[in-house]
Amino acid sequence: MNIANSVEQTINKKLVEKHGKHILDTLNKHDSLISSGLLDSLDFIGMLMEIETNLAVNIDFENADPIQFTSYRGLISLFSENANVE
Repeated sequence: MNIANSVEQTINKKLVEKHGKHILDTLNKHDSLISSGLLDSLDFIGMLMEIETNLAVNIDFENADPIQFTSYRGLISLFSENANVE
């Protein structure tokens, strides 16, 4: 499985756990997962830790753009870019 698919599956799993499968039909993948109310900050951090563990990638979020890394598409891009660097 490639990195993008792994990140996507983890995000989908978390969203379905909180909102049910129907959320995937109406999801705007460019909106912030936090400010849109889809995930609270604790759920979001837990999901990030799960993705980092599953991919064995550590991301320095201090240097990342928060607008990018809080969206569905942004997370996929961020993890894909960082996995290719290491």
